[in-house]
Amino acid sequence: MKLSSVPYGSLFFAPMEGITDEAFRKTILKLYPEWDYQATDFLRVPSAGKYPNKHLIRHFGKELIENPFVLDKTMFQILTSHKAFTLEMVKQIVELKFPWLDMNIGCPSNTVCKNRGGSFLLTDLPALKNLVRTIRQNFPGRFSCKIRIGYHDTNQFEDSIRMLNDEGVELITVHARTRDDMYKNPARWDYISKAVKISKVPIIGNGDIWKTDDINRMLQETGCHAVMIARGALKAPWMAQDYKKGSFESSREEVLQKMRHFLYEYRSILEAENVSPRGLLKQNKSVTRFMLEGLEGSESMRRRLILSQTTSEFYSAVDSL
Repeated sequence: MKLSSVPYGSLFFAPMEGITDEAFRKTILKLYPEWDYQATDFLRVPSAGKYPNKHLIRHFGKELIENPFVLDKTMFQILTSHKAFTLEMVKQIVELKFPWLDMNIGCPSNTVCKNRGGSFLLTDLPALKNLVRTIRQNFPGRFSCKIRIGYHDTNQFEDSIRMLNDEGVELITVHARTRDDMYKNPARWDYISKAVKISKVPIIGNGDIWKTDDINRMLQETGCHAVMIARGALKAPWMAQDYKKGSFESSREEVLQKMRHFLYEYRSILEAENVSPRGLLKQNKSVTRFMLEGLEGSESMRRRLILSQTTSEFYSAVDSL
């Protein structure tokens, strides 16, 4: 399957572990088709043996994998390391005809970095180069990478961008923080600008997009080709819709109304997939983590949602927002 080119100004709903599973992405596709692209949450490449194909299919989504439109706009993201069975998984991905593979070189979690994956890969560029080359030489589809600007520091940032270019990566997402920054410090958009200047392939900017006017500001200030939104998109899954309709401010009641609409659609999709009540409650708590930030009375509202013990109690709280 030949993918269409990524247009300038495209909006990406970022991959988020434990969030962007099949049910969540179905909800986004149904309610907010204004998102140009989305991604699976990352799938860890095993360090021994391999997953059965059905595991990869389930991770992408059994129904979604049969839809060419969805395949065209979905990155299948993997998280790997030097000791993992990367080549074996790439061969499976090729066999299953996933057209777009994204490599996570940005995850900052202690567990991932302890196992020498995610952003830890930025500490050894020669070894990372071999890993990227292995994927590129064996994957004929679109190959993209999502990176941070460094691990402890940014000393090798430009070298990492050049290396990814040289090894045939077709799109590079730059999350403008180091691993040590985690998510606390402000994103340093000037590094996205640096990447744009030295890269021959499109750069996707990522970091501190919290409202619709931040999108234009990032495009204009950094010169990036497209924008990827993570926590800001979880806070407002409708952001792409608002942006493309030219809506830059929402009242408190409008936000709560959009939130209720999203959560009820998400619930119906989870129930259709026979997710257990406990699983439904867990997923809903996860996706509402950022939604109430900045609203008047948000702490008491969030507390009521988080402390809910059953789905009926949770949705009773949603109705009362």
